[in-house]
Amino acid sequence: MKLLKIASFGFWLSFFFTLGNSAFAVSMNFGGNFRTEAAYYSKLGQDLTGSAPQKQYIRGRLLLTPSVVVDDHFSVKSQWSLLESGNFVPSMNNPAAGGQGGFVFGDPNTTELALNRAWLEWTSDFGVVRLGRMPVAWGYGLVWDAGSNLWDDYGSTLDRIEYRLHLGSIIGALAYSKPRKLSVLGHGNDADFFTVYLQYNNPESDVEGGVLFEKHNRSSGQPTDVTTGTGNPWQIPGNPFPLSTKAPATVTNNLLDVYLRKSLGYFTFGGEVAWLSGTSTDYNGTNNIATDLNGFAALGSLSYEYHKIKLFTELMYVSGDDDLTNTKSSAFILIHRNRQRGGLIFRELIGSPAVASGNNAGQGTFLAYGNTTAFSGFILFRPGFRVDWSPSWASGIEVLWVKKASTQSGEESGIGTEIDLGTDYSVYKNFDLGVAAAFLFPGKGVVPANTDTKMIFGFHTTASLKF
Repeated sequence: MKLLKIASFGFWLSFFFTLGNSAFAVSMNFGGNFRTEAAYYSKLGQDLTGSAPQKQYIRGRLLLTPSVVVDDHFSVKSQWSLLESGNFVPSMNNPAAGGQGGFVFGDPNTTELALNRAWLEWTSDFGVVRLGRMPVAWGYGLVWDAGSNLWDDYGSTLDRIEYRLHLGSIIGALAYSKPRKLSVLGHGNDADFFTVYLQYNNPESDVEGGVLFEKHNRSSGQPTDVTTGTGNPWQIPGNPFPLSTKAPATVTNNLLDVYLRKSLGYFTFGGEVAWLSGTSTDYNGTNNIATDLNGFAALGSLSYEYHKIKLFTELMYVSGDDDLTNTKSSAFILIHRNRQRGGLIFRELIGSPAVASGNNAGQGTFLAYGNTTAFSGFILFRPGFRVDWSPSWASGIEVLWVKKASTQSGEESGIGTEIDLGTDYSVYKNFDLGVAAAFLFPGKGVVPANTDTKMIFGFHTTASLKF
């Protein structure tokens, strides 16, 4: 692995092979991105006993997306992360967590060259077939988000066989995924996902939408693994996430997801609604199966863009469960990690020492602040404003207001209000610098009862390169 050296990016290589009297060319293309950020936070621990007074780090990430194009019909695509700090950042080496990788500057335990995606695409007159470990995306990303944005820390990745048929603006697809298989003997340790969707995408009328249905099955050997074993996406090796001790997990369930996005003049609006039903486990160990699982999530988005000015707002609801110990669950437990976090400070863990003292970077979530036997869910309201002063310089401000969707008796619901201000400057084509400041006013729901909250200050500098 250490022998891999890349001298430059954005180029292609062609290799010519001769078989008998015939010859063909294979082209290899390198793309990807590099990003880095320096971050400082005050009072994440709210000055509680046992919590750190501040957090600071520099972290980076280099993702490569090589693709081998055999001909007009066949291509092989992949994604690599060149450095990994598995104990500090969301790791590509833990597929269940869906991390995109990265490293903290100075970490002596950083590993090298992690591959988390590799798949074949076959295009023919009868449709497109995809085979392998591949990114999965749908709608606004309530459940499936490929993590294709530069600053996404997480991405949905599944071992999958997928067939797509394109009929003009209509796309139909069937897919079979194996997210987890612990033995090739029989079917006692398997998980199987069956997917069908119908999508409409018409660029001429600026409208896109779709309906997705999935059936998720986990066999008898899976529930224990996804609760207390390595299948638990919150069990980051060496540095378990607070939710690893309580968040429920699906066993057998149905997922119905509908989304719509439309542009009309200067406005773009849309939303996504997802309904989850079936059975689930809980990480508390108080019961093995929670029957009558019914979870709900919804996202609405509206933006207005006029020349150099853009206004946007987002409203999001994720159902919670105020009692994980009974035989019913209302928690929408498939909400994607990219939707569980936001802003600058909310990307970190806040509040009680058990949460805020986590020795990690960028692993915050709105779901971490419920009581031990509760899955909070959340309600989020996020308005923002951006001005493009010039083709290379832009500034913006956004506000995030978050509260718990479900609370137990006597539990506070407020998670906090964050105000972010930032500016970006494009130094060169695809090379950007940024600086931002953030202020978070925590709610009572992130500290123990009868405890005062303290304002948190955050400061970020960023640099990124796309190639």
